[in-house]
Amino acid sequence: MKIFAAGKMSVSTRAAVTLSLVIGLLFLVSGMAAYFDIKRQALDEALIRLDGQNRQVAELQEGRFTRLSAAHEHAKQLLLAELAEGPSPDDARNLDTLFPRDRRGGRRSSDLLFDGGRTPFGYVRGVGAYIGTEPDANQRALILRATRVAHAVGEGIRPDLKSLYFFTPDNTLIMFAPDREDKLGFYRKKAPGNLDFQQETFAKISTAALNPSRRTRCTPLVHILYDTSGRTWTTGCMTPVDWNGRHIGTWGTSLLLNDLLSADELNGLHATDTVLVSAEGMLIRHPRYTLQSEAGSEQLLDLKQTRDPQLQALWQFIRSNAGKTFLGHAPRLAAHVSMRTIKTPGWYVLTIQNEDVIQAGALRAVARVAITAFLCLLLQGIAISLLIRRYVGRPLARLTERTRILTRRFQSDVDSPASARPELDEVEQLGHDFDDMAEKLTRAHLNLEQQVAQRTDELHRANVELSRLADCDTLTGAPNRRRILYDVEEKLALRNARRLYMLVIDIDHFKRVNDTYGHLVGDRILTEIAQDARSLLRDKDLFGRIGGEEFMALIETSGPEEAIIVAERLRSGIGKTKRIFADGAAGQMTVSIGIANAHGRLSFAQLYAAADAALYKAKHRGRDQCVIEEADTVN
Repeated sequence: MKIFAAGKMSVSTRAAVTLSLVIGLLFLVSGMAAYFDIKRQALDEALIRLDGQNRQVAELQEGRFTRLSAAHEHAKQLLLAELAEGPSPDDARNLDTLFPRDRRGGRRSSDLLFDGGRTPFGYVRGVGAYIGTEPDANQRALILRATRVAHAVGEGIRPDLKSLYFFTPDNTLIMFAPDREDKLGFYRKKAPGNLDFQQETFAKISTAALNPSRRTRCTPLVHILYDTSGRTWTTGCMTPVDWNGRHIGTWGTSLLLNDLLSADELNGLHATDTVLVSAEGMLIRHPRYTLQSEAGSEQLLDLKQTRDPQLQALWQFIRSNAGKTFLGHAPRLAAHVSMRTIKTPGWYVLTIQNEDVIQAGALRAVARVAITAFLCLLLQGIAISLLIRRYVGRPLARLTERTRILTRRFQSDVDSPASARPELDEVEQLGHDFDDMAEKLTRAHLNLEQQVAQRTDELHRANVELSRLADCDTLTGAPNRRRILYDVEEKLALRNARRLYMLVIDIDHFKRVNDTYGHLVGDRILTEIAQDARSLLRDKDLFGRIGGEEFMALIETSGPEEAIIVAERLRSGIGKTKRIFADGAAGQMTVSIGIANAHGRLSFAQLYAAADAALYKAKHRGRDQCVIEEADTVN
């Protein structure tokens, strides 16, 4: 190593001594500062994690209730559209067939509706019903239409929501719940002839007196209607239905206590409680108070009346922070709390963690930092001395010489030659040479980087545009014929062909729209129908535009009956939508649908030919209908 003057240390020796002193001092200062600051940081981080879990739970619940409310509104609009057509002469006969009289009074649904079978309005399953009084003509029409809508909408929302039911002010209840273990036995078999549920909470919140805004409202935690043991807790959300200014019934969905928040949704922080409370002060969920299989919890549900001191403190905290988001320490609860409002049901969701748990975590963090600082302070002196002597002193001189040689290689004709400067030590000489080399490399790198960036950007834009043009229909945004053909071929090769059905959808009399209102209006109507069709199908169903006014869907069903149900939902949903043409002109556009099973068809062409033949029959028979191949079945 180089000695620059008598009595002076080399660069490596000076570096070892200086770094040992500086780092030692920094560790001492940092350790003292960390001791006072780590607790606050640990608390802040714990609150961030607590708030993240609370936000996740709130978003999950809001999404669930939003989907529930949307399903109710969809069922409501479908029912009102059905009722607008008026009673049918066949209603009395269909009611006797599907809802026979019971010797105890009233009527019950037949086993066919739950077990599954053909009905006057298509294949139905999973439906149970209780009719308290003998209906008149209008009530018969309401019962039959509600049954059809409950099944159609209920199938569409499975398995996200496990039930969908409709009940009336005269004690008629129709429920779609095919996955219930009890198979709706209470309503189908066991309900007494004088069953009256109008005083139940779920019925009361549907009345105009308690729900003047006629919006979706949810009950607090209540016993399920048919459970006399008091051990089954549920909350239900109700959407009232009015017809010609009169309350005719309510769409509802029940959520069991254990289904409000699943184990996966609560797989978050250790030792936290997730609590749900209604705006009226009713306890919806508390892991230490509301237990699904435990009776007697009703004494704790009304937080305004409870005598439990912890629940009293909980309600006081919610009242003092109502209408706003809270994150921080709650002295009354001796805990840290994150609170939000779930807008659709109007509930508060609180994630609570005891302050001792967070305090213990903070102290553990402080201890870890203190131990680490002490060990580092002890070892750094030894490590620095050994490492600098071995890896800095000797290699530094060699590196300096090699760097100077490398710098000469990048030297141009206009640059001055690189040479050693005796007034500089090893590090200064190395820095000088690196600066010189860096300047030359930077110029070359900037030029190359600009060229690469320009080419990369051009290639990316070209690839994006090519991908879009290759797969999407430019007018409707739906997958084009090339894309849908590829996807169908792929599914035919991978899936059970017996469960696959192709639906070829053709817009009836579409040429009249183009001829009457022009192609711009026709293009807009075509795009609207494509969007409606996509929304009426399930996410897993394939859908695309074949060409002109013709679209295609490939669905996976349990059999031809379900395929017809899906096709009918498409035809009915599109046909009932009001279309605005031009200059105030409006009306409906209908579609004809041909259905074909993929079994025995090895290619898109074979399957499409069969579905197209069925579509031809649908058009030949008058359009606005669905025809399935071979069986000549028309819904």
